[in-house]
Amino acid sequence: SSRLDPPATAPAAGAGGEGSNTASRCRGTRPGTAAAQRGTVAASAASRDLRMVSCAITPNLGSSGGEEDGTVTVSLSVAPNPAARTHVAEVLADDARPAYVQATAEWIPEEDVTRPYTAEVMLTLDGPSGTAYSDAQYRVCLSFPDTYPAVPPVARFACILYHVQVDEGGLLESSFYDHLEWYRKPNRSVKRVLASLHAMLVEPLPQFPPVPRAMRKRVELMQQRRTRTIRAYEPLHPELFQPPAGELPAAWFDASLMEALRARDDSRARGAVTEVSPGVFAFPLVSEEFRRLLLDELDHFEASGLPSMRPNSMNKYGVIVNEMGLERLMDQMLLQVLCPLAEALWPTTAGCRSLDHHHAFVVQYKPSEDRGLDMHHDDSEVTLNLCLGKKFTGAGLTFCGVFGTKDYRRMNYKHVHIPGHAVLHLGRHRHGADDIGSGERHNLILWARSSSLRAMDPAERPRHQKEKPDEMCLSYTHDVDYEDYRPLPPGVVGKRERLARARAAGGGG
Repeated sequence: SSRLDPPATAPAAGAGGEGSNTASRCRGTRPGTAAAQRGTVAASAASRDLRMVSCAITPNLGSSGGEEDGTVTVSLSVAPNPAARTHVAEVLADDARPAYVQATAEWIPEEDVTRPYTAEVMLTLDGPSGTAYSDAQYRVCLSFPDTYPAVPPVARFACILYHVQVDEGGLLESSFYDHLEWYRKPNRSVKRVLASLHAMLVEPLPQFPPVPRAMRKRVELMQQRRTRTIRAYEPLHPELFQPPAGELPAAWFDASLMEALRARDDSRARGAVTEVSPGVFAFPLVSEEFRRLLLDELDHFEASGLPSMRPNSMNKYGVIVNEMGLERLMDQMLLQVLCPLAEALWPTTAGCRSLDHHHAFVVQYKPSEDRGLDMHHDDSEVTLNLCLGKKFTGAGLTFCGVFGTKDYRRMNYKHVHIPGHAVLHLGRHRHGADDIGSGERHNLILWARSSSLRAMDPAERPRHQKEKPDEMCLSYTHDVDYEDYRPLPPGVVGKRERLARARAAGGGG
């Protein structure tokens, strides 16, 4: 029968090190004060595996899934901020621990806690029964400043969670910190923080203006559907849903690439990939066995009839793999493949050293369905695009420039997909999928995101540079001036007209 287990983790905090086999970790930077007030927690250095772990909603694995004891190793490596450690120990004591708090704590090693915080810990909460968040466990990261307990810790849900007061990266709205009433000394404790986190899963915390009821119901239905789908699904290949803790299975991933990444040497990581065009990197990533397992699983999920959402706002065909229970596997791919490569390839690019959450999905192209995809850039800091197959002709990728540069709409490179090979690029790199000629193409795409970067003031982000474009780099979906250079495809309504209709509907001129 289906059951709930804490997510599989890599070795406990402190087990890794320069000489260990643990994969390189995102060495995050902290945002400024304004972002910190929003609850931003960037990924820490060598303990990213303890931050990016799935919510524990386990598919119906039946007897093939085996049994687990539901325990997580408690790491008590010495760290500063004794008040934080004392308060965590107090809340986990058997005679004081709230029923909704799991008796486990994972401390981030001192050398891996990034400034301005001096201690960080991972805790697990049970979803409250009778709510949209029941039947699952939720991982929370608490980051303590050196002024704790005078200043509260920063809290972040380190898993996928749909909630009107939590953003896609797990960051909490300011109403959460208002609710703590930290100015009152009796409230200055970890127990108060966990109680507020649990309370907001029961009912959104009071805020002004209040959360519209319809919005709340819509978001809660998304959470309920996610939980029910994952629990109801009976996997064809359970090993995909419960990958072993630590290193990814050797039989699934390219041996030479993984050896280079495990070395935690940026130069070796750069040498394991090929820069096929400025800012675009290609490399072999997975084995034929992995491709077969995943493609079979996708067919099996489609045949189950369980609900699924569109991968994104542009693709009509495919599936969000996190919504079918593959979040753990995607976590490990982020941690062990994408993060170390992003650190090595873009060491000074904002967000590339603090990737801490993802959106993972499979897109599908057929001549009778989605044939290709209009030019766009991704809602990610870094994108991993892995070709799974099947057999196809055409359906390559055309790359232009990077958003915010004068070459954004200038032709750069045409990439030919090879099954088992991946391409890696910044999310801001404009690209489009060429039309497929025949067959089917399935690609696994992982959008890696940084919560610290996304907490920045929008005024600090890149702006579109309006330079004369190459026609093949134009987007009828996104470019207002598309029709100044070429006619619209048949049946397509351009952005200029869509904006005019929106203004008219809103009463504007």
